[in-house]
Amino acid sequence: MSRTYSALARPSRQPGTRIDRPLPVFSRSRTSSLIFIAMVLVMLLCPGRSRSQTNAAEATARLDSLVALAASRNAQVKAAEQQWRAIREQRSQVTAWQDPTLSYTRWISTPETRVGPQENAFMLSQRIPFPGKLGTKGEMSDEDARAEEARYHAVLRDVVFGVKRAYYDLYGIDQSIRIIDAYISLLKDFSTIAEQRYATGEGIQASALKAQVEISQMLERRLTFGKLRAGAVARLNALLNQPSETPFDTVSWIDTSSAVPPREAVVRQALADRQELHSAASMVRKSELMASLARLDYYPSFTLQATYITIPRLSGNMFADAGKDPFSVTVGINLPIQFGRRSAAVEEASASTEANRAALKNLENNVEAEIADTYSQLETSATTLDLYDKGLLIQAQSSFESALSAYKTGKLEFLGLLDAERMLLQVRLGYVKELTGFRKLVATLERDAGGSLTP
Repeated sequence: MSRTYSALARPSRQPGTRIDRPLPVFSRSRTSSLIFIAMVLVMLLCPGRSRSQTNAAEATARLDSLVALAASRNAQVKAAEQQWRAIREQRSQVTAWQDPTLSYTRWISTPETRVGPQENAFMLSQRIPFPGKLGTKGEMSDEDARAEEARYHAVLRDVVFGVKRAYYDLYGIDQSIRIIDAYISLLKDFSTIAEQRYATGEGIQASALKAQVEISQMLERRLTFGKLRAGAVARLNALLNQPSETPFDTVSWIDTSSAVPPREAVVRQALADRQELHSAASMVRKSELMASLARLDYYPSFTLQATYITIPRLSGNMFADAGKDPFSVTVGINLPIQFGRRSAAVEEASASTEANRAALKNLENNVEAEIADTYSQLETSATTLDLYDKGLLIQAQSSFESALSAYKTGKLEFLGLLDAERMLLQVRLGYVKELTGFRKLVATLERDAGGSLTP
């Protein structure tokens, strides 16, 4: 898959050209109403190349603007961004010392001392963790923030992917509706001619009736596409965080100039850029830090305490330091003697580290498998498009042209002409569906690679 997108899909197609393959212009007499109808159909479906390139550029800008709008307005993206913001605020919390404790004691029955009775005692204590503990907690919080940032970018990537898929779905639906509308118009003209031939004795009534049935079936099929379009529009509006009934103009053009790098290059890019891998790698580093913190828990924390006691000066006390308020400083440590608990914490962190490493490796394998699957589908789709380009479209068009000529000269019944036109319709609709699917696969490959493809 080292070929460009254009090479994969249609070797003869230039970037920016329209996707529909034009019907050949028939070299027949303009006096024939059937030939005139066919030529009008060709002109309807096949605008000029320069106009195609202009509209393709406009379509690219339109899709880019929709992507930018979704990135700024999508509710899921906003929620993920605020969650990331919340996680970032945890570092200053986990790295701060505990609040100091201020205690006050009022003696109801005052203890007597040589210098006088103690009345009030004020104590201020501060717990000080062993050096390195709070720093390790801060680094763990940083990894949480990095993981949440990766999740935010993954949500943003998936929203962009959803916009592109919905946009390409709209394109395929709108192109199909346009083809069906042209076919219905042609059927109506054919029906009129069939009725005229029946009225003059040159044809049978069944031909006109069959044309009417075919028109009714096409109208029903068009209605189905209309329902599909409503669903695609609703999905796109949801991604843009706007009312579901907000209308969208017809999507008539797509950009076909994107290049697909070789599979190996996409795998390397995905392993470096894929957001889920970044998040999983952060969890590995966090569990490693958790093990370090569990080992630091073998070391004690400290408590620093200052005490101030008030002693009133009483008359008649013979001591020179009578009534002098004492002040003391106390240093304490906790005794980390619960070795079983601490050993279990170290083992838990070590097991968590191994689990996260295995999860990361599994994600890497899944990413490579996703890319391989997408490339396989791309190759199949590209081959199918080549079949359309080199055989099916040309054969269906030639068959229709031959049937039209034979019908004009009376060598073919109307039902045979209708079958030829129906076959051309199915081929054209199939081609639009295949090309739309290919563009959606390119968007899938972009998602697999982390959101974009590096040429």
